[in-house]
Amino acid sequence: MTKAEARERARRRVSAMSDAEKEWASGAVVDALTSLDALRKCKNPFVFLSAADEPATDELVGLLLAMEKTVSVPRVRGGEMDAVVITPYTNFKKNKWGIEEPVGGHIATDIDLVVVPVVAFDGLHRAGHGKGYYDKFFAAHPDCFKIGIAFDCQRVEGLQVDESDVDMDMVVTEREIIPAQSVSVVNDFGGEPCE
Repeated sequence: MTKAEARERARRRVSAMSDAEKEWASGAVVDALTSLDALRKCKNPFVFLSAADEPATDELVGLLLAMEKTVSVPRVRGGEMDAVVITPYTNFKKNKWGIEEPVGGHIATDIDLVVVPVVAFDGLHRAGHGKGYYDKFFAAHPDCFKIGIAFDCQRVEGLQVDESDVDMDMVVTEREIIPAQSVSVVNDFGGEPCE
């Protein structure tokens, strides 16, 4: 399945979800994320600010700020994407896609974890929005831990990926945490790694 086909199928499924279903699923994704050892231990997370058809990330950003982490969010600059550090007092404005971006602020350089938007996924393979911002970002930050988040209905089979595409270290939906084979999942509910 091509990325274009996967995106179309996944977007159709998300558009069939009710607002209540999206709200519940977004809450379940945030609960799963905040239970992860990787998220609790990171110091400099980079989190996308969600659109209406994505799991809501505003609660996650607020929780990370409350945990006194150095949180950054995306700001697009031409064909590049910067990770801009925010505080509870940061001002935002909408970009051309209707996504909030910080006004001012400095660029983070030591990102250790990225929460990534996913349009469609097959295991740890991800199809994004097709602009290539995150693949470029990962090339510049190869050591960051990458967690893709999506609604479970965005799962597809047989997704074709390119050599330049970067797999996630983990994908989290409202129903499942999918880790890479090399990644142990440690959460609040027992502390033992899940294989």
